Amino acid sequence: MANQIDHFMFAAASLEVGMSWAQDTFGVSPEYGGEHVGLGTRNALLSLGDVYLEIIVPDPAQVLTGTFGEQLADLSAPGLVTWAVQGDLVEIARCLAEQGVQSVGPNRTERKTVEGDMLVWELLFPFAGDFGGRMPFFIDWLDCPHPAKTNPKAGEYIGMELSSPQGAELGSLLASLELDVEVVNGEPGMRVEIESVNPITLLASNETLALSIM
Repeated sequence: MANQIDHFMFAAASLEVGMSWAQDTFGVSPEYGGEHVGLGTRNALLSLGDVYLEIIVPDPAQVLTGTFGEQLADLSAPGLVTWAVQGDLVEIARCLAEQGVQSVGPNRTERKTVEGDMLVWELLFPFAGDFGGRMPFFIDWLDCPHPAKTNPKAGEYIGMELSSPQGAELGSLLASLELDVEVVNGEPGMRVEIESVNPITLLASNETLALSIM
């Protein structure tokens, strides 16, 4: 399977904030996904064609101390955090290692849907260094239906631009994974373009770029 963009992670300080932002931005209500036990988060999802948008927020039903959810609870405004690529995780780990990038995984992850079905997938996290969330993490959905095909459609993904003071290095690393993503030299940044009723641009902020899942 060729590596391809899977989804974009967009963070908000609460489910209410995230759902309201999505409705105001796209005119579409996201589908509630479920909880990530141990990560301190829950999510809601929107399809962007062949990829999807994950709105990730703290889960107040979990103990948040020391979790990713605790970081999200302090956000002053929603924004892009990172992105995910789907592919063969063993092959991706090998390719990353050849480029001098170590990774953790593949690790199996699961969550229960609101219908009670259990979704099971695998994740691989690279040690991104100074690239932070501009370096994707990696996912294999195994036998699960892809969320882009099962959630409300908000628009069509058009393209993404990543900005880094080490743009050439990041671009070379992504090219080694056969990912066609625009990377420029500059201040840290991330931009996603979506065609909807009107063109929409999603941005990362300094606040969301500082977040770390690991």
